Amino acid sequence: MFNHYRPVWEKLGRENIDLVLYGDANSRNISRRMAFSDNYNVVDYEVIRDSEEKYSIFVSNHSMYEFNGKSINFYLGEKQVRFMYALGKAKHNFSRWNNDYDLILCFGPYQAKRLQECCSAAIFQMGYPRYDRYFTTKINKKKILHDLGLDPKKKTIVWLPTWKDLSTIDDFADVMSSLTTHYNVVVKTHPLSAIEEAPRLEKLQQFAFTKVITEIYDNLELYAIANLVVADYGGPAFGAIYLDIPLLLLNLPNAKYDPLTGADSPDILLREHIVNLDKHQRWDISELILCDNIWQEQATSRRQLRQQHFYPSYGCSANLAATALQNINNILAMA
Repeated sequence: MFNHYRPVWEKLGRENIDLVLYGDANSRNISRRMAFSDNYNVVDYEVIRDSEEKYSIFVSNHSMYEFNGKSINFYLGEKQVRFMYALGKAKHNFSRWNNDYDLILCFGPYQAKRLQECCSAAIFQMGYPRYDRYFTTKINKKKILHDLGLDPKKKTIVWLPTWKDLSTIDDFADVMSSLTTHYNVVVKTHPLSAIEEAPRLEKLQQFAFTKVITEIYDNLELYAIANLVVADYGGPAFGAIYLDIPLLLLNLPNAKYDPLTGADSPDILLREHIVNLDKHQRWDISELILCDNIWQEQATSRRQLRQQHFYPSYGCSANLAATALQNINNILAMA
């Protein structure tokens, strides 16, 4: 969440925001340490909930937790803003709790349309602030490769599996690790897997990946060194599309029936445009990677998908998001 929001916090200025902590003691302690290291002020949510004062604007990525039969968000802020976290998993992203918000900051046209169909909030398309630095800063790729212990002479494959029932770790870890013969293969697990899925992560240790990342790590740096991104469901695939990186999707047979997705979820529909593999095809991956014509064709698909899913604010998305928050009264008045 820090990596997701930080570019906008920097535009707003530390003196103008508080970070409100929610969750168990361990999660809060991690967030508190990170906030203090960057000189951000933090407040435990109970302090605001139990006081007579609220924030004039409260920003969150979802409205799902309740207190006295009402979203906890309403006890914390006067105006509610949703800052979308990721594309994919449509049943979650476009749930009825979007009606708790006054304003929703989304990535682009697709989300704007879906949100207008499911809620009455004002919608503002901002692009993808998390990845502004990819376009505005010269990223030291050699240092990233060195820090991760990767061979600079090899191309790098970054595998970003999700967690829970939609994770492809169990079905594809064997073939993904086999690619280390010719490539750097970095696997970074979902941030919550380290807490919730210890047995699954232990399986990864059975294989010879070049690097396994289970701790907090900024995906932007992984995208910067990736020659190919491999993903399954949720948001990581859309990061590759946004940054125009070749993308391969791994499939699970009943993914469209998962409670978080649905047949019309964008991470399901991506399979119509992006090369993908079922489990029984997984050992074809080495040949597939070498098919230059496939990746040339996919470049066109990625461009079309970017136009569909993202407002074209490459490098200045955080500015747009910050400006929207600073002008929320005008936006709501004209909506």
